[in-house]
Amino acid sequence: MPTLRQKQDSRRTLRLILAAALAVRLLLALFTDGYAYDMSCFVAWGDKLAAQGPAAFYSEGYFADYPPGYLPVLGLVGLVRKALHIAYESPWTYFLLALVPSLCDCAAVALIWKIGGRFMGQGRGRTALTLFAVFCPLTLFDTGVWKQIDGAFALPLLLCFWLLEERRCLPAALLYGVALAIKPQALLAGPVLAVCFLAGVADAIRDKEGVGRAVGRVFGGVGLALAPVLAAGLPFFGWKNLIPSLLAKYLDTTSSYPYATINAFNWFAALGGNWQDLSQGPLPFLSWKTLGICNIVIITVLLVILAVRSWRAGRFSPLLLAAFYTVGIFTFSHCMHERYLVLGVLLVLLSAARWNDIRLYGAGFGLSLTGFLNLATVYSLVGSDDEWLFSAASREVTILVGFAETAAFLLLAFTAWAICCQGGISPLQKSAGEGACPPLSRPCTSAPSQPAWTRRERLALLALTAATAAISFACLGSMTAPQNPLDATGTVQTVTVTPWEDSAELWVYPGISDGGSLRIYDEAGNLLYQKELNYSTPFSWTKTTFQAGAGQALTAVVENAQVFELALRNSDGALIAVTGGDALFDEPDAVPDTISQLNSMYFDEIYHGRTGYEMLHRMTVYETTHPPLGKDFIMLGIAIFGMTGFGWRFSGTLFGVLLVPLMWCFVRRLTRKPWAGALAGALLAVDFMRFSQSRIATIDIYATFFILLGAYCMVWYCQSVLVNGVNGSLLPMALGGVAFGLGCASKWTGIYAGGGLAVLYLGGLYARWCQNKPGFQKEFRMAALGGVLFYIVVPFLIYFASYLPYWWRDPSFGLSDWWNCQTYMYWYHSSLEATHPFESRWYTWLLDLRPVWYYLNSGLPAGTKASIAGFYNPVLCLAGLVCILRLFWRQVSCRGARTGAGVLILYAAQLLPWMMVTRCTFLYHYFPSSMFALAAIVLVLAQGKDEVRAKRIGLVLLAAALVFFVWFYPALSGLPVPDAWANSTQILSSYGFY
Repeated sequence: MPTLRQKQDSRRTLRLILAAALAVRLLLALFTDGYAYDMSCFVAWGDKLAAQGPAAFYSEGYFADYPPGYLPVLGLVGLVRKALHIAYESPWTYFLLALVPSLCDCAAVALIWKIGGRFMGQGRGRTALTLFAVFCPLTLFDTGVWKQIDGAFALPLLLCFWLLEERRCLPAALLYGVALAIKPQALLAGPVLAVCFLAGVADAIRDKEGVGRAVGRVFGGVGLALAPVLAAGLPFFGWKNLIPSLLAKYLDTTSSYPYATINAFNWFAALGGNWQDLSQGPLPFLSWKTLGICNIVIITVLLVILAVRSWRAGRFSPLLLAAFYTVGIFTFSHCMHERYLVLGVLLVLLSAARWNDIRLYGAGFGLSLTGFLNLATVYSLVGSDDEWLFSAASREVTILVGFAETAAFLLLAFTAWAICCQGGISPLQKSAGEGACPPLSRPCTSAPSQPAWTRRERLALLALTAATAAISFACLGSMTAPQNPLDATGTVQTVTVTPWEDSAELWVYPGISDGGSLRIYDEAGNLLYQKELNYSTPFSWTKTTFQAGAGQALTAVVENAQVFELALRNSDGALIAVTGGDALFDEPDAVPDTISQLNSMYFDEIYHGRTGYEMLHRMTVYETTHPPLGKDFIMLGIAIFGMTGFGWRFSGTLFGVLLVPLMWCFVRRLTRKPWAGALAGALLAVDFMRFSQSRIATIDIYATFFILLGAYCMVWYCQSVLVNGVNGSLLPMALGGVAFGLGCASKWTGIYAGGGLAVLYLGGLYARWCQNKPGFQKEFRMAALGGVLFYIVVPFLIYFASYLPYWWRDPSFGLSDWWNCQTYMYWYHSSLEATHPFESRWYTWLLDLRPVWYYLNSGLPAGTKASIAGFYNPVLCLAGLVCILRLFWRQVSCRGARTGAGVLILYAAQLLPWMMVTRCTFLYHYFPSSMFALAAIVLVLAQGKDEVRAKRIGLVLLAAALVFFVWFYPALSGLPVPDAWANSTQILSSYGFY
């Protein structure tokens, strides 16, 4: 029995947990918009009920597909909004709508805590399970972001089956009726309720007493289950039409979507049944409806078998049976919606608390993640062109998550069978010993020292870096290009040129233009050629058919633009010598033989590469939607190598090469194992995104480099603090602040890293406090001062200094101008509504489903293709996701280490903000997160007990990644290859980059 002190501590802990659960849901409700269709219905229903009363609510022709049970809550929200003059789109409207479901979620958390305390004791396993329920991604998203009422619907059912667990049948039936009054989906759990009441009759028959009372409970239960439904409907329909109207409402609601699955990522979705008509089917002779009915029969039969076997064995568990049946129906039945899984996940977590079985916890973990991905996918696509999830990437997400959800249910089913029929339990809480989580109050030991660098390891690092550089800089870009423009910015300039031969083609290489043109006339004044010059044309060669006779004087007119070079070619493709032409024809040696990415800008180089040139020449910069530091680095490359393909890509490629030794050092420091660092560096060297993203003149490579550098310095700081204290760790603290500032000044995504760094910084300080060393108060003051100085003041100064090129161009550039730049950036990114054919949502990044198509070379011979795309090595992407989930599972099941928690925090700090972004996003936004996913791969291997086996697995993984790198190299570099090779890389239907 727990002592009085333990009970007090338990109540205090529960209050903190519930406060956290309520706060996080209501904060999400305030700062997110909710699912548009549901929000409009809830607000409209509440306003109508508040204005007209219940009797006039279900008027003819008015859409309201919810039964009466929850409508009074919506009416109350309507009254409050009216009294306080709260607008429909106000965050406080969303707050009010989420308030009751959030409170119900908290009650469900308290129930898990209560059941866990009874069957699991006061250990950390109970706390871990309860905390997972608090931050369960499915319920968090459903209540806080989507703002649905599933929490209010699920709570009475959770209490119902817990009471059935306690053999209190009649109160359970009443609660079931409450749930049924709120949503018809309670009918999905009806067979389990029936089985439980029949089990009571079977108990009476076996004990040979109270049979009549047991049968009476069955009829009494039916009456109690119907009572809340009738009571809720009475004010809306009156006595006369109560039962017919309720029946019509429930039948209409349950039959309103005749599809195999309605955005529910289950087995039917995995078979391609999303939004497929029920009359169709996966096979010509089998419709979705028939398959669904057969599956319902099978699941129901299995329910009965489990119930009978467990009843005979004395392990009859309504909670476990309800979890099995509700999740099974969601997985294998037709006409399922995405949110029908919420109830099942909560029942699984309650069952895990009841049976203290880690397999149930694992099933709940898997189901909550797949359910979260399901809701997030549907939520993020509402109102978009892909709202019905018909695109290739969305279909693949649907199928993959559907298979994963099915696998999680199978784990649940096998566990239910093992418990009910065999009595096999796998305890959730590990006994103290290896792998168990240490108590928080245990003093932290000093961190072990880093292994010394050997000469062999240094040479290996140097060799890997050199090999990476050789591959990365090879065929990066031409080192020659026209450098002397005809500059007609803000004016018009005319040039006369006379070709020596008949021309067949005209090649044009424009420079900077904000809306100008190039026109060419013949001697008679006829317009032979016209080209609009704008933001999309700089530093890119184009060619067109151009017929002009030898000796004919041509007049080129350039208006409000730069043009660096023109070239005429004859029918054989040879350059034509000309007379005159001035700056337009003065660099024939810089005219390339062919047009490709080697000598022309592609994708966003026309923004960032152009801006680097403008900064160097003190021109008005075009790209101002990101901080300048990344473009400052591009400018340095141009200053060294000229405005050439190699010049504007040099700096990014250099940073991409340096990422490899940085990753080596990061993982080496994290694991304290040199082989792990070497493996991480080698894996990153063959990663697709590192290669392709560093060879394009954009800014993501710089932000990613400094994010990883900041993470390295923070890990160094946390390890140093345990040995040397805060005062002895000022160097990594200061360097980490500098890296953080450089990341923020490169791209605002660097700011996201600040959240993860702050958590690790405070965690290191907490670990130091746990050592109980004297003088901690002084160290705390130094940590607070250092945090402000190095992670606020220094980054701000670096960020501000990145705008120096603006001041060099215009000395009048002041603080107000700087502030206007910041407000413009925020406005641009927060209000951007542009679409792009290769945009992708964050959940597709996890499986590398939608590459960004950067470049297509359309001037190649038949049978040959050349393209450039930005995506990840499929081997590393999949392995990284698996290892991130493994680390996450180990943490939430109280089996993780601090290093794993650190990697997860750094990974989440980069990914979580993108979950809230509704603007156009791309796969390369996952680039910083992918660094920590790769680190997770090596960390999982390094944490294994058999180091030899881990090294072998790492080598196999590296070999597979290298094979994929060679295979996909043409799609990363623009290397022309035969059609067969190019087509072989289309391993997914969403891989459309040829």
